[in-house]
Amino acid sequence: MTRFSVVSILPEIVDGALAHGVVGRARTAGALAIDFHNPRDFTTDRHRTTDDTPYGGGPGMVMKCEPLVAAIEAAGAGSAAPYRVLLTPSGEPLTQARVRDLAAREHVVLVCGRYEGIDERVIATSIDLELSLGDFVLTGGELGAAAVIDACARLLPGVLGDAASAHDESFSAELLEYPQYTRPAVFRGLPYPEILGGGNHEAIRKWRRREALRRTARRRPDLWARHRMTREDEKLAAGAPELDVAARTSLALVHHPVLDRQGAIVTTALTNLDVHDVARSSATFGLAHYFIVTPVESQREKAAHIARLWQEEQGREHRGAALALCRPVGSVADAIAELTSAHGQAPIVAATSAAPGRFPHAREVTPAQLISELQDLPGVPLLVLFGTGWGLADPQLPEVSRIITPISGRPAWNHLSVRSAIAVVLDRLFGLRDR
Repeated sequence: MTRFSVVSILPEIVDGALAHGVVGRARTAGALAIDFHNPRDFTTDRHRTTDDTPYGGGPGMVMKCEPLVAAIEAAGAGSAAPYRVLLTPSGEPLTQARVRDLAAREHVVLVCGRYEGIDERVIATSIDLELSLGDFVLTGGELGAAAVIDACARLLPGVLGDAASAHDESFSAELLEYPQYTRPAVFRGLPYPEILGGGNHEAIRKWRRREALRRTARRRPDLWARHRMTREDEKLAAGAPELDVAARTSLALVHHPVLDRQGAIVTTALTNLDVHDVARSSATFGLAHYFIVTPVESQREKAAHIARLWQEEQGREHRGAALALCRPVGSVADAIAELTSAHGQAPIVAATSAAPGRFPHAREVTPAQLISELQDLPGVPLLVLFGTGWGLADPQLPEVSRIITPISGRPAWNHLSVRSAIAVVLDRLFGLRDR
């Protein structure tokens, strides 16, 4: 049996929230133990004071060390290793992974802050983890403690009627849950999906997995960026083009029209590194094509020759496979025409620039906003332009309708090579995230 001890000056808030429903029944059945410890019981003055004015001045009051630490120690008494958690807006975000970790512990002490917070020395001496429900502020930690206990309780043996319910739901695999339906068959003109009534359990499983992928991609790009696709996911995504935006994205490294140092429109020369490194970045992130844009025929022939040699000599393995993405073209318009022909509709054209004020007619978007937009436009291709020299000559590129938020470090210095910039932007658009 897992034990939760709540340290709070208002324990009735937590007790009342967990007295009913599934958690209430679990407490009655003995599958879950909850006890309470009020810091006011550890005060020495007649007013039972647990707060005082902050050192250094400022609004509000701060919870005092002595009664709070005494209550925490009383809550942990008799336990070999109580895990002490402070509910605070400054803590790490609560996730399902953290819930599983807490539910697996024998004894969790949940400390509820109040007022402007608690004395930092309490955290230094008596807290193992600071935890937050999200980027907002409540009047105290009691509702947070109730949420933690409720979430953990669902994972404990004997709490839920069907143990599978705790696993087949949102966040169990860092995906949102698929949509659910029940009777009636039609509600206000909306039928339930026929596949759910067909009795084919494998087809239903695949449908649910695809819908979980779709819902996560559209609603929670932060979760989607952490999801590593299985082979089955990749097959399911093939039937849901909004899931794999990278597969309909092409990159164009533009050698004309670009600007020189004085702002004149020029044509820059192609380099071997342009061909190799950008092709490898494009392949790493699953792009459809890598367009090398130059009006100089000999430069296009050079790019095609390099790509062809590597494909022939390496048998399309590794770098040869990456160079198979290369498409030398004479202009951005040629790249747009090729994509329009292949997809049956014109691409969204997004540009990049380190210089402020470029492409004033285009809407600025973050990488996440651009991916979210494309997920709502399944089948529409994306073409991302990168300029050589001193950047794209924006008056010559009216097709650009989006400008991606520029790369920026903390220093004001901002002069990445185009190959480095391409790798960074592609990672921001399509890279997996650990958190």
